[in-house]
Amino acid sequence: MDTSPKNVREHIARSRFFLQRKDLLKSLKSLGLALELLASGQAIGRERIEIDILMEEAVRLIMEQEGLNAAFPPGMAYKKGKELELSTTILRVANALETVLGRAKKEERRKQLAELDELILSGQKELDQGQPAEARKLFRRAAELCGDESGLYADLGTRLMLAGYFAEAAEYLQKNIELAPADPRGYPPLVQCNDSLGESEKAEEIVRAALRRFGPSEALNLRLAKGALERRSWGDALVNAQAVLKVNSTSQEGLRLAAIASQHIYGDPEAYQRENPRQRDEVNEIKLNF
Repeated sequence: MDTSPKNVREHIARSRFFLQRKDLLKSLKSLGLALELLASGQAIGRERIEIDILMEEAVRLIMEQEGLNAAFPPGMAYKKGKELELSTTILRVANALETVLGRAKKEERRKQLAELDELILSGQKELDQGQPAEARKLFRRAAELCGDESGLYADLGTRLMLAGYFAEAAEYLQKNIELAPADPRGYPPLVQCNDSLGESEKAEEIVRAALRRFGPSEALNLRLAKGALERRSWGDALVNAQAVLKVNSTSQEGLRLAAIASQHIYGDPEAYQRENPRQRDEVNEIKLNF
């Protein structure tokens, strides 16, 4: 542990900085540590005089904070030679304050989640009753209240999507991906929203982004395979259909799409299953005997 005068002064400075930021807990901890280091160190001469002045001022500022007068005995102040005793007292108060703040934080969190649940359930009720404007207000309030809650935007977006409000749903789902790209919940419903809005290219971009991040997916590779068939891009269709079958070898849709693509590429719906399938334009060499 560095007990140098320089380090003691730095911790005193931190204590004052945290006090200016209204962070009493961190201020107490920094001051308690500074006192502990001072008691263990060897500051002498001018350096000790400077530190004593800084410490007296830091303790006085701490004592001016509301509520601390009751925690410290009357007249508590910095006294040279009593650094360790004061450090113990300050750190004990810091630990008690941390416990109180922890309980208050948990209670605040509980109330916040209860309010969030109420907003979401009320919004869903408005959707069920055909009142999208009211649902939007409630969902917007939920996002403002707990926007950093994991999966919240995906949940709100999915609820709007299932109610048929695809444009509004897409905004929430896109926000979920922006805030948490490693959360897979936002991708499939966003693909569905874009498909429903006629934005097939956007939908495929999202599918490919999800596949790059999470690897093969039966639902997402099926989506690409179907899109490729519509464009008559037989090679892409077959590649994605085969990716589906790697995930689920019994997928009836995967088998169907692979067979269609194989028929167009090889002239045989089962050719893709062979180790070395031949394309349909590959013909046997014709030999003429004279």
